[in-house]
Amino acid sequence: MFICFLTFGSYWVYDTPGAIQTQITAWFGGESIYTDSDNLTLYSVYSYPNILLALFGGLIIDKFLGIGKSTLLFCSLVFLGELLFALGIQWKLYSLCVVGRLVFGLGGESLTVGQNYYTTKWFEKNISLAFGIVLAFSRVGSAVNFAITPIFAEFGVPFSVWFGVVLCLMSLTGAICLFYADWFASARFPAKSDKTGDDVQIQHILDFPLQSWIIFFICVFFYVAILTFYTVASDIMQHTGYKFDPNTATFFLLIPNLVAIPCTPLFGFLIDRFGKSLIWLMISSSMPIIAHVVFLLMSTNVILISPIPIMIWLGVGYSMFAASIWPLLPFVIKAPLLGTGYGLMTSIQNAGLAAFPQIIGAIQVSLGTSTLKYIIPIIIFASCAGVALCLSIFLFIVDKARTNGILNMDSKAKDEWKKQLNAMAEEE
Repeated sequence: MFICFLTFGSYWVYDTPGAIQTQITAWFGGESIYTDSDNLTLYSVYSYPNILLALFGGLIIDKFLGIGKSTLLFCSLVFLGELLFALGIQWKLYSLCVVGRLVFGLGGESLTVGQNYYTTKWFEKNISLAFGIVLAFSRVGSAVNFAITPIFAEFGVPFSVWFGVVLCLMSLTGAICLFYADWFASARFPAKSDKTGDDVQIQHILDFPLQSWIIFFICVFFYVAILTFYTVASDIMQHTGYKFDPNTATFFLLIPNLVAIPCTPLFGFLIDRFGKSLIWLMISSSMPIIAHVVFLLMSTNVILISPIPIMIWLGVGYSMFAASIWPLLPFVIKAPLLGTGYGLMTSIQNAGLAAFPQIIGAIQVSLGTSTLKYIIPIIIFASCAGVALCLSIFLFIVDKARTNGILNMDSKAKDEWKKQLNAMAEEE
């Protein structure tokens, strides 16, 4: 329960600029003062520090503070950053908003690394199901944010943002509770005690196997195709196709997260029971391609359909992907370096999530009011999903050639492999 709640606040507030972009623009004084590029910058400044800091967050866990103290540090930064962002909104100081999102970013992704580490630490069996439950709970934060924040914004944009501050404080309280729960449990089960390793060095990432690097890049291209799309999807649906009003367009963004809440644990259970993680990964990577092609046809008025089935489709693909990819890392990276591995995975992901919003924002600003400002980003998103699909196929081939297809086996076979992998780490 405490592991699930760690990132609830951060997931809630992460998408606030996208959920109420129109209202924030009006709050600052209109599009001449607060542009699409300004809104996307709030996402980029969150992601840019994490190109490196999430990696160092993993190193902090593995080498210095251990999981408990590290998580407290990361959760505190999330709370402080959202507090500064709320003050910037309250005082209409865009620069303070940027600083707040920057500080928020210092802790946000490293907190996710800590959450992943906690999950692998305490749920060795049925790990895909455990990840599914944790990720689903985090998605509750995003889903409810898209539904509730626009309603709160009707009472004032500052009110909707301050509510996020309260939720981040609640997550910090949960992190404190988890710290003590983990401490007591580790005392009862010494094998689970919080260890750090003086011999863990950043250069050890060079020894990561090829499979891990393929996983890292599948992750970044898939999440660009989904998460960066979310940052502009409301605007696209307001100006193409049926041209929905802001609240309705934002409501549609709620759908994938709602779908993910039951589907991610379900796919986690199926993967643990039947294996075939890489098959699930390939299927899920193909799903955003289809969704973006449909949005492309809608933006060019070739077809006109409700976005609801498309967003449900994206939600199913997102759930399948999350349940299949995040549990893979413990089976390719040895336990002493697992925090570093998750940190590097998150760092590479954030490199994409930092760069692509800036690219998309610059394209949209340069194209002005042309319909191309919506068409070109959709093409970019579809292309990113295509790259993720190609890399997933490549991972299947490499895994079969190097480890006899272990990543595609069921949880029992993968657990045996992980024991062997960690036994080799202890001998080194």
